[in-house]
Amino acid sequence: MVNHYMKIPNPSAQNEQMEVSVKRVNTALQEYSDKDWNYSRISLVVRLLEDFDSPYILRLEILDLKTKQGRTDLKTLSDEVKWGDRHVSELGMLEVVSLRINKALLDATSDEHWQFKRPVVRIAKREALAGQQDTGAIWYQITEVVGEDFDNR
Repeated sequence: MVNHYMKIPNPSAQNEQMEVSVKRVNTALQEYSDKDWNYSRISLVVRLLEDFDSPYILRLEILDLKTKQGRTDLKTLSDEVKWGDRHVSELGMLEVVSLRINKALLDATSDEHWQFKRPVVRIAKREALAGQQDTGAIWYQITEVVGEDFDNR
């Protein structure tokens, strides 16, 4: 069984930046209410690429909202999330997770919060990173919210 909470040993600068970015995203996701998560809170974790058996992983893309392309990409993302809400029964689990995280980030944070460098969760082929030494990859974990931890904002 894979330990989902494992830190990458001796991380490279790239992996350290990934860890920082994931931590910032997870902190922002805490602002999204449990009710809006349907009481299944999603967060991101970083693991070694070699520990994955899935053909796909998650990655963070940063949209520069000070550029025309970045604003266009944000509009496209918003449209993708709306489409995903309507067609969730047609999507795979990883697609649902990435759409739910993107929806939460769009709803719970402003562009100013990200200093106009908004993170977006994307799905990537694992093989695209294969062969790189000490490569971290992003995955997700789901926590069911119950009892005293319940937040009904």
